[in-house]
Amino acid sequence: MNIGVSDARRALFHRRQAEAMTTKKQVKSLWSELLARQDDLFLADRFVILKPQRHVTRSISIDRSWDADYPRFCWHIGPAFDPVGGLGGLGQQPIFLERGKPNRWSQQGFVDTVFDALERRILPMLRGVHDIDDMMQLEGDDFEYMRWLNHDQPCRIAVLAAQGRFEDVLPIYGTIKDWHLTMTDAWQPRFERASRLGALVAAGDRAGVAGLLHQWEEAFVARNRLEPIYEKTPFPCEAGLIV
Repeated sequence: MNIGVSDARRALFHRRQAEAMTTKKQVKSLWSELLARQDDLFLADRFVILKPQRHVTRSISIDRSWDADYPRFCWHIGPAFDPVGGLGGLGQQPIFLERGKPNRWSQQGFVDTVFDALERRILPMLRGVHDIDDMMQLEGDDFEYMRWLNHDQPCRIAVLAAQGRFEDVLPIYGTIKDWHLTMTDAWQPRFERASRLGALVAAGDRAGVAGLLHQWEEAFVARNRLEPIYEKTPFPCEAGLIV
């Protein structure tokens, strides 16, 4: 008898939890409406990407796993030429909805609150990031992705090389060039690729650097199915190269 009661309570708990859960259908409906309102957005998996896709990825996402009725929204920025990068960029920055307004799926007016935050604050900010320099100059150095840009050696090598700042790459490359040889963890591929790029920089091979960065960027685009919005453009380091 007690087992039956326990099973019934458990079933009731799971049913109520499912009823309040952020579903893929809710996310799809929200993003579909947003894309209908804004013509420079593209849906890729759970991310909304700003068009066009060039050297920098700009996206927003919903984290539906934290609290069923209270989803977290985030914006993301990152270099598209990161050989192991994803649509989440270099980290997730929380999007805070206006205090005192509906902030749960179950509250009437929630969608309007979300769109107000995205269309009035977040999308204009992301639209202002056109290239690598804009990515580096975005105000707010407490941003998670800025810590990656400023302190992660493979990321710094890639970004500085793309900008043509070879002299700034050399000391970083000199420090980490052999680290991948003794690494056995998940970081090894990133440092191996960074060392490969750093060697081209050290050799002064500007065309080789550009070629490798384009290869990584095109692989990123293919991996994330962004071909419909991808525009291949030269890297700053290619200035002056004879094609």
